[in-house]
Amino acid sequence: MLNVHQLKIFHTVVRAGSFSRAAEELRITQPSVSIQVRELERALGVELFEQIGKRIFLTEAGRVLEEYAVRVLSLLDEAERAIRDLKGQAAGPLRVGANNTPGTYLLPPVLRTLRERVPEVEVTLEILPTRRVYEKLVRNELDVGVVGDGMRHESIVHFPYYTDEIVAIASPRHPLVLRDEVHAAELLRHRLILRERGSGTREATERAFRSLGLVPSAAMELQSNEALVQAVAADLGVGVVSRLAAQEAVRRGEVVVLRTPDFQPTRTLWGVRHREKRITTAMRMLLELLGDPQFTSREAAEGSGAG
Repeated sequence: MLNVHQLKIFHTVVRAGSFSRAAEELRITQPSVSIQVRELERALGVELFEQIGKRIFLTEAGRVLEEYAVRVLSLLDEAERAIRDLKGQAAGPLRVGANNTPGTYLLPPVLRTLRERVPEVEVTLEILPTRRVYEKLVRNELDVGVVGDGMRHESIVHFPYYTDEIVAIASPRHPLVLRDEVHAAELLRHRLILRERGSGTREATERAFRSLGLVPSAAMELQSNEALVQAVAADLGVGVVSRLAAQEAVRRGEVVVLRTPDFQPTRTLWGVRHREKRITTAMRMLLELLGDPQFTSREAAEGSGAG
């Protein structure tokens, strides 16, 4: 029979990438980690790791066991939270994953409000691409996510959270700033600074240009909103980015939002959760704050009934 303690040590070694780092994380000695992994291998009758040089790699049996270890340990964690919830305790971890824009500009104040309501909840926030958010929800490694347009999954519940406005920005020194209006075709005559291909902002940008029969060509592609805004502030070109990402630089006078009447891209940011996930007290409070209609409509109905 599998030993849960050994399974946790095995999973920690996999995640940490070495026995020594796993020992530090678990606050036990490295020999103790090695002994527990060897005992697990002996119980299963297989080798779980192979060493090449100074690095360790999972064997095929190790990869199979890791898939189940993630699920088993997540379910045990969920069981503990469910019991705490039944006892009226909202304490424990709440795992949130989000894309760059919502995770940087929208979720921190929401999570602060949640912590004010439930001080004992332990919230973690990971900035991840949409595909990784979905993978972690399906594997029960996240509780709630916020992502951009794009993917759908039969096991995932989606609800609209926020309409992200995407704007064209330029340095105050750029000649386009002197114009009352700038049309989309004119933007293409200048060096365009865009987010990387595959990002939600880039997809919404290209969709808006294509709707006008235009094909944008990026002079620079950057993988973060902050880098893009700073490149524009340095007068390296005209940028297209979420208004959320530009607002602080606009306030400081580092960049200017151009008025583009025929080019006004938007995208929907979605709240997501697993359809079969048990909803804890803390998770329900977060979903209410995010506007999940399953919970906001219920709260409204309860409020009207009380009157």
